[in-house]
Amino acid sequence: MSKKDKKFISFSLAIKEILDDFSSDPKQYDLFAKVYSFLVGGKAVPGEEECPPMGIKYGGVWHQPENLKEKRFYNWHEFDDLLTQVFSSKLPSAQDIVKLYRMVMGLNAYIGSGPEKKAGIWVETEMEKYQCIQCGYCCLNLYDAFCTSAYEEDMVRWEEEGRWDILDYIVGTDLWISPRTGEEVTRCPWLRKLQNKDKYICRIHDTKPKHCRDYPKSKKHALRTGCKGFS
Repeated sequence: MSKKDKKFISFSLAIKEILDDFSSDPKQYDLFAKVYSFLVGGKAVPGEEECPPMGIKYGGVWHQPENLKEKRFYNWHEFDDLLTQVFSSKLPSAQDIVKLYRMVMGLNAYIGSGPEKKAGIWVETEMEKYQCIQCGYCCLNLYDAFCTSAYEEDMVRWEEEGRWDILDYIVGTDLWISPRTGEEVTRCPWLRKLQNKDKYICRIHDTKPKHCRDYPKSKKHALRTGCKGFS
């Protein structure tokens, strides 16, 4: 059995990862209901509400505070702000942060000491189970897999390397924009299928964007975006 991959994070970083998870994928209705009721009490359940005058129905969560009959509906657009407000107004205990992290990220986590004996959380990431199988899924489905924008470090590196062929596909910091049509491409322009094989390679592997190097960011990110590296 391979050695477990672990990482140490501070309590504040654990909260940030929880918030980032809902920011990147807010339509986690069941999970938000559990997290929100855990933090503020009362009962929260997934549901819908019709928005007049167009009659559009929005998905979200109905919340009923303790000892009150009145319910309030929060649509998924509000999830990130609601959690930010709750964490800002009342910081949960260390034990509760660990429980929330396990709940949201689906990973084993526990309180411990890290570098310089600072208290925080050890997380068993399960990334030791991940292996890229070169299926090309993330590059063929850009808008499902990861954010299509370049970091400043990418832009600086490509300028220093004289990679104008890459920079031609960027508008502002947006990846990848066809220089011929001015439209977003539907698949990475640097992806190449190996002949007679169901595998792909990246033609700019040595200098690819940070988003690509960091994908997937976690086991949950991989499973949510269809990555087959955990199969």
